Amino acid sequence: MTDRKNTDVTQTYYCPECSNSLEYLHGCGSVSYFCNTCKKLVSRNNMLTFEEMKNKKLKIKDNK
Repeated sequence: MTDRKNTDVTQTYYCPECSNSLEYLHGCGSVSYFCNTCKKLVSRNNMLTFEEMKNKKLKIKDNK
């Protein structure tokens, strides 16, 4: 995984559990990412970029 200390607000990130896009939330100097499908906050260390999400889906498909 890549270093996400300086995340790009314009990039779309994805949930590691369901692979749906995450909602960017910010307030009071804090930045969070929320999955509306799983109803969970997702840590910056766990969220996936498009490439990571695509690779994860390919691995799951290959295992079936």
